[in-house]
Amino acid sequence: MRATTLALGAFFTVVQFYTSLAALSPTPPVGFVFASPSVARILVGILVAATVWSLVRLFPERARLDATSRAICLAWVGSAALSAVLGVDPASSLQVVGMMAMAAIFHLAFVRFAGEPGVVRGVVGAYLVVGTVATLAALAMFASHRPATLWALNNGRAAGFFVTANQFAAFLVAFIFIAAGVAFGRGGIARTASLGAAVIGCAALAATVSIAGLLGAAIGALFFALTLGARRVAILVAVVIVIGGAAFAIRPAALHNPAESFDRLRIWRSGLRVAELFPLTGVGPMGYFRIYPAIRPPNADLPGTFGALHPHDAYLSLAGETGAVGLVAFGYGWWRFARSMRSRLRACAKPARVLGLGICAALVAVLVQGIFDTIGVVEMAFVWIPFAALALGSATPHAPTASAPAAS
Repeated sequence: MRATTLALGAFFTVVQFYTSLAALSPTPPVGFVFASPSVARILVGILVAATVWSLVRLFPERARLDATSRAICLAWVGSAALSAVLGVDPASSLQVVGMMAMAAIFHLAFVRFAGEPGVVRGVVGAYLVVGTVATLAALAMFASHRPATLWALNNGRAAGFFVTANQFAAFLVAFIFIAAGVAFGRGGIARTASLGAAVIGCAALAATVSIAGLLGAAIGALFFALTLGARRVAILVAVVIVIGGAAFAIRPAALHNPAESFDRLRIWRSGLRVAELFPLTGVGPMGYFRIYPAIRPPNADLPGTFGALHPHDAYLSLAGETGAVGLVAFGYGWWRFARSMRSRLRACAKPARVLGLGICAALVAVLVQGIFDTIGVVEMAFVWIPFAALALGSATPHAPTASAPAAS
């Protein structure tokens, strides 16, 4: 089981740095990518090796796979595969589907083996350790203004190893709540270390000045407080949301390029146009940038620029790249997830229940941020599928609960 824990931990940790795989992407380069193509290939190699091991361990257990996990993975990967085959660039799209399939294998394996000793603790512990180190490194880069190109491309906002400030925020809104889930469900060193990780994550999120990330974190915090029964905290969070909204209304372009203040409106029109033209199965995963030059509205971003790569809305992105089939699969998968989590959380001991709620809060934050950013199929492959597995597996009744970084 140690080898399985190592494989699952390696997959879940490495997949957090999926933005580094941009070095291998056919899309035009955007932001500051630390990883060279060789490093990106190494990361892919680790993911493949972990997937192969998980598949080997799963094969004898195939009759005992979790029904909810099977339904989610089949719906999401299957809809993407259909869109890829019928899309504008099947070869490139199927590569994305391959990554989704690897994430699905991780999902099935983690949920299946989460009840075994050390699995949840090892995976969550590795994630928090590596995430804390990466966040501290990003804060150091932010404070030192180095690399200078990273600093300049992000208008003085923290981005770290995650290419852009918004993508760093996408990592942080999940990291903070998972660390908090461990901290509030445990005691002693575990609580102290995990709480420290959450505080560091909050400081880094503030340094990203990502409006979408901050909004996602605020809604996630409201969800977490309400589900834990902390009504006073929930009221305080609601007040902060109102004050933050007023501050944004007064100064919407803080530490952003003022010329980009209304970019989202132009970009969303392009996303809607693609969804209108390909309503059933879309243009295929990651096919948006290929069709963009033909549908680009007047005054929209030029082909090859950042605004031309995706519609900057996870749901518009899904609508354009996977069509109505993908949107139905999206809704069905989250419905199955929510129904299963409710029953699992009721049967859990406190540490597992609090961790499970923390992961659910992370997913709420991610889904809210997706309204204003991220690519649908990329989120599905590298975030939704793995984190849904973490939630379902961590909330397995009578499973050993996760520990903090120092105790992992």
